[in-house]
Amino acid sequence: MTITLQNISDRLALRLKDINDVSSTQMQNWATDLNYFLYTEMFAVDPERFISTQSYTLSASPSTQALPAGFRDIGESGTGFYYVNAQGQNTQQRLPMTSFGSSQAGYYITGSNVVFTGINVATTIILRYIPTLAAISSYSGTFCVPDENAELLELGMVARYYRDEEDLQQIMAEQDFSRVLGIFLAKLKRSPHAYAPFTSINSGA
Repeated sequence: MTITLQNISDRLALRLKDINDVSSTQMQNWATDLNYFLYTEMFAVDPERFISTQSYTLSASPSTQALPAGFRDIGESGTGFYYVNAQGQNTQQRLPMTSFGSSQAGYYITGSNVVFTGINVATTIILRYIPTLAAISSYSGTFCVPDENAELLELGMVARYYRDEEDLQQIMAEQDFSRVLGIFLAKLKRSPHAYAPFTSINSGA
């Protein structure tokens, strides 16, 4: 995933001929909005592509621990808090959600922390979560889609350009974007697949 905003900006300039009226801040905001949208579409189809992990070692209840700095949610398939067995192997046994004061084994989230309840023996828990996506704040910032999908990004930015310009071509541009988006999502690889560990995109952009 190495398509940069500069790459897409160059394609826009070729397609639209004149984008001098678009400021850098405006271009970065459009790119960020498009990236967020595509990110949510992608992890809804294939969350395994983006899942990050963090381990917790517990021995007393309740135990309040910090969530990862990049924690977004655990609403997708394959995410949540999972037991690690005595042999140090990951399991498919998920920790259920409990609440304040519960004596049952489980967890609840409060603010930027997770509180584990009902676990009073040495236990390791693995959190599998969807991380947040950083904004695209420079022209070197990258998009979250695979590299062969520059056309999808171009069409999304073209549609946004026409929308902000209140140009009637917006309707056709959005139809083109929706068509290519549908093809992209239909072809997106689904689990189970092996992926390299996901790193926060644009964290230093």
